[in-house]
Amino acid sequence: MNSMIYRMVFDCGNKRIKCAIADEDCNIVSMESFVPEVIISEDGFGRTLNHKLYWNQLIALSEKTIKNSGINPEDIQYISASSIRPSCVFTDENNNALYIGSSFDVRGIDLAEEIENKFEEMTNCSFYDATGHFPSLLFPAARYAWLLENPDYLQSDKKIYQYLPLGSWILVKFGGEVHTNYTSAVESCFFDIKNKHWLDEWYKIFNLPDYFFPIPVQSGEIIGNVSHEIQEKLGLSSQTKLVAGLPDTQAALFATNCITPGSIGVVLGSTTPVQAVCDKFIIDPQQRAWSTLISCKNVCDCYIIETNTGITGQIVKWAANLFGSEGASILSEKEKFELLNEKYKALDTIEQKQPIDSVIDLTVYASLGPSILGSTKTEMGAGIFKFPSPGGVDEISLDQNSFIGAIFDNILFAVMGNIEFACQFSNLSKFNYAILGGVTRSKTLCQRFADLLSSPIRILKSPEATTIGLLLLCDIAEGKINSAEDLEIRIETLEITEEIQPREEMGKKLRLKYKNWRSKSSNHA
Repeated sequence: MNSMIYRMVFDCGNKRIKCAIADEDCNIVSMESFVPEVIISEDGFGRTLNHKLYWNQLIALSEKTIKNSGINPEDIQYISASSIRPSCVFTDENNNALYIGSSFDVRGIDLAEEIENKFEEMTNCSFYDATGHFPSLLFPAARYAWLLENPDYLQSDKKIYQYLPLGSWILVKFGGEVHTNYTSAVESCFFDIKNKHWLDEWYKIFNLPDYFFPIPVQSGEIIGNVSHEIQEKLGLSSQTKLVAGLPDTQAALFATNCITPGSIGVVLGSTTPVQAVCDKFIIDPQQRAWSTLISCKNVCDCYIIETNTGITGQIVKWAANLFGSEGASILSEKEKFELLNEKYKALDTIEQKQPIDSVIDLTVYASLGPSILGSTKTEMGAGIFKFPSPGGVDEISLDQNSFIGAIFDNILFAVMGNIEFACQFSNLSKFNYAILGGVTRSKTLCQRFADLLSSPIRILKSPEATTIGLLLLCDIAEGKINSAEDLEIRIETLEITEEIQPREEMGKKLRLKYKNWRSKSSNHA
């Protein structure tokens, strides 16, 4: 009798590191996590993960996840990993981490402009045109420049040997070949996005050795087997294969088959990137959007136009703490969110029954956090509610639910503005939509997306979009998925997504609310 085949995957997110084990049908049998220590510099610009603890914590996480799964670890046949964009690890010659940057580490902010100028002098091309990204201070080149100027930071006689994205570094430490996936390479901004190779100018600017950058491979490629050391530590088989991963956002897109031209994926997370998949490379001359890609073995190799609304998850958390507790401080974060969503659902139910004029007259509008093309703005985001106040003969009936609805609808409308921009800029005529990320726990928000778009939308039944995407990459490695058509069939067979249909009457109301929001709020682009 054949034993079940399992996969183990790592999702290295913004704040939490997750390890999941799932069976062949993407059913998660065990998931554990830990919050890595973030070391913040005195000036606040430096935010790094404690590289001295990270690897041992990751091994302990793996051991715990395997133990709690109750499976024989030798039945784990595939391992993959994902990390945030642009994750960054600088290592020594033995692949040991000397530096692991957190997502908001901007050490080198004072050096970024100088580096960018050198780059443009050498290439006769702007940093943005070559990499598809902005601003340069967010990316590993600025961090590397800072480390060169501050060698004492490494606190050893070690010198930086190579660069790796975090997800790739984990797989290399597990025994895989030194590599990165193409998508992570693009997100590093060391990479020529159009011609898909490491930019030669970085070797000259930093006097880098030939081995500094890893070999790029397509996601889903097998890049080796686990080492003897890892086999002994975790009880894995020598045949356990390591699979090149994807950055977290693109892994989420992959989980919903949002990978073909005309697909638009919205990832409602810490920030909310809106990614429109294109059939060709497009760069915005006004630098309002990022250009990136998604490249998976045998399945897809497409460019992406990305806009971002800015901070989203923190706004929802803020609203849950403000409106969701009702004095019950013992409620967990999850319970507060559920209470918040119940109030949003109650508002939605009332608005369904009201005539359109009444809905508009009693609407509260918000400018809080997410905004159209939010990543292009440097000023502090507005924090404003706009609502009808009692000042005339008519009675105004507003309650807490109206303000909660305004916060959620501000997310909805900001994303809608970014979708409209992406649709127009990508110059494609037909679109399909997927809504992903942690905030999709609000099914009311997902329904209102379908209403406003006047289109069906796909969502994942599981909130673990990145994990599901990595598990499907393991299907590529196993040979179950060999084309985009195979991916579509696999997702349908596994029934991991569901489709939400639009409500025509609510769509009319929301489109009018959206029009008013753009005219009333400071969020319009």
